Amino acid sequence: MTAVQEAPVTPAGVTEGPDAAEVDAYVAHFQARVVQDAMREATASYWRRRAQTFRDARARPGDFLGDSTIEQRRARWCRLTEIAKACEARAQVALIRDEVRP
Repeated sequence: MTAVQEAPVTPAGVTEGPDAAEVDAYVAHFQARVVQDAMREATASYWRRRAQTFRDARARPGDFLGDSTIEQRRARWCRLTEIAKACEARAQVALIRDEVRP
């Protein structure tokens, strides 16, 4: 073994990594979450909630706007409105019309 390829040093009592059962449990949980997320994103109600979130993010009278210019505020308003419209369009073509409960 050369000086560049030194063996890893682990403190006493510290394992080098998770065992196979922990890895399998993690992967199974991850797979379940991916499927849940995909099912949730296939619903029209998910996309309608997303659209509402973007509409709610637009500035309202009385909001603190900082040092932004009127052009920046208009651009942000338009961008958020367009994203909300896209979410509504996505809701129209959703694969699932009802809410999916995990």
